[in-house]
Amino acid sequence: MKQKILSFIVHDRKFLVLRNNPHPKHGGDFWFVVTGGVEKGENQVEAVKREVFEETGLIVNEIFDLNWGSVYKWEKDLCEELNFVSFVDSENIILNEEHTEHEWLNLDSFIDRIKWEDDKELLRKVLKKALNKKQYFKKQEIKDYGENEKN
Repeated sequence: MKQKILSFIVHDRKFLVLRNNPHPKHGGDFWFVVTGGVEKGENQVEAVKREVFEETGLIVNEIFDLNWGSVYKWEKDLCEELNFVSFVDSENIILNEEHTEHEWLNLDSFIDRIKWEDDKELLRKVLKKALNKKQYFKKQEIKDYGENEKN
């Protein structure tokens, strides 16, 4: 399974939204956040820092794990994508070729603007807590899913 990351970027309680450059292979022209793959020998935190820098030129000061993610199929690959919040000290962006525009928005405007296929109200709740470095989803270890189903 391919490992992926998704990072919401925050500066001074504002969220960065990026307008992607439409790709001939998979379309685009929508507002989103930084995403990318975890490279060999890299963990998710390292991938977040690298992807944020590559796509925006920003240096991440703190990463907050949202304990939230998704599994999906992309082309022929099964992907596991984990979600993070990256806190940065600067709002000066250097966009790479993946994006054409950016904006820093308050939480409500960010939620309205971002392309999000899932529940936007849940996203709002998760990010509101994350601004204060609190998790919406509590960490819980599941030792054997099959055994939990039997009980």
